[in-house]
Amino acid sequence: MQAPFPLASMTQASFHDLGHLANKTADREDPIEILKRQESDRLQWLLPVRHSRMAQNPFAFFRGGAAVMAADLARHPHSGLIVQLCGDAHLLNFGFYASPERSLLFDINDFDETHLGPFEWDVLRLASSMVVAARSLDLSSSQQEKVCRRVVRAYAKAMDEFASMPIQQLWAIRLDLDKLIDASDCQDLKKHLKSVVDKAIQRDSRQAVSQLCEFDGAGGLQFIHEPPLVFRFSKLDTSWQDKANWQDWLDHAYTNYLDSIHSGMRKLLSHFRLVDVAYKAVGVGSVGTRCAIMLFLGDHPDELLVLQSKQALPSVLAPYLNLKGAVNHQGERVVEGQKVMQTASDAFLGWTTAPSGEHLYWRHFRDWKGSVDLNALEVEGLTDYGKLCAWTLAKAHARSGNRRAISNHIGIKDIFAESILELAVAHANQSEEDYKYFVGEVASGALATSEVF
Repeated sequence: MQAPFPLASMTQASFHDLGHLANKTADREDPIEILKRQESDRLQWLLPVRHSRMAQNPFAFFRGGAAVMAADLARHPHSGLIVQLCGDAHLLNFGFYASPERSLLFDINDFDETHLGPFEWDVLRLASSMVVAARSLDLSSSQQEKVCRRVVRAYAKAMDEFASMPIQQLWAIRLDLDKLIDASDCQDLKKHLKSVVDKAIQRDSRQAVSQLCEFDGAGGLQFIHEPPLVFRFSKLDTSWQDKANWQDWLDHAYTNYLDSIHSGMRKLLSHFRLVDVAYKAVGVGSVGTRCAIMLFLGDHPDELLVLQSKQALPSVLAPYLNLKGAVNHQGERVVEGQKVMQTASDAFLGWTTAPSGEHLYWRHFRDWKGSVDLNALEVEGLTDYGKLCAWTLAKAHARSGNRRAISNHIGIKDIFAESILELAVAHANQSEEDYKYFVGEVASGALATSEVF
């Protein structure tokens, strides 16, 4: 076992323990046990895929290890300044997507772990991810610290900006795409962002159908059955759908989903019919949850729509927070958290409950979604991209929390940056040690892996 996680001070007198922390012991829980507990109710055939994806490199493990870091975060004193947290605010959970008006936006784009909580937990997750990312690019210790400091200062500067802004202006503010690209002096980042944007606007339902579907014997479209990564519902044993026919199972979930979305979207969807569904392994930390893709067709050949259904489990932060106002339905938690934090959200975003009781949320699949490739960045590009993420995170926190109180609490930006840096480096160090432990368990055969992942 690794040494207990250091209880570093945030160096500001106003940071205090409000009694919301569940884990105050000196002993740190085994990270493998935390991950196994997460996996206990997941699709067992996909767990080797999850392990293989997390074992690829330290950043992949960091991405999949949100539950491990949540347990560590809960051991710090905190400000008590509560916001809607992303819950997993690492730098690859920011990216591009389409607004309902078909504009390309940049914002946080993953909310599986969203929860009410102290603002600095998201800041620490982002800052720690910057350190882990910098190490993956073989940057020196001084460069790692430089990247992290600048990103944290960017968060503090943005919060100052939002604290002085009228709420109506804050609620509508968004990053202009051209300004976002031009904001960096790093030519490599500009070139990469333009490439990401060009690819993102090609990622839509038509592209998804071309990659994931085939014609059946009668000339209709269906998903290509490629287990374990894509598994058509029609080929599943009915025990996975509570012994119900897959069509009846989906009809129940779909009816409940329609009740959660705007009436205009229900009218739009009335022009489509659901023709096929498949489980699809997505992401890193989400692998093993019940994530599905659904093919809808209209009367016109160009009327193609692919939606995604994701199982919503309780946030990894939930065991360490006891706050009023928590939503009981986990799909609703994700959807409402996303709508609060984003300037504009997917019009198809809604939630439902499966006949077997799982909480789900639904959204548009691959709708102009895109994110950066870490390997395409260097120190200046990583710094500038991190600053964009920091501005975006501050905007989300300012929308949901007391922006003026947070700005006042941060105080001197350099002191805040140094205190966050100290903890971010400690979290990055711990994550690297946990990764070595995880890889050792994989090598020993204690954790199953997959050749296809």
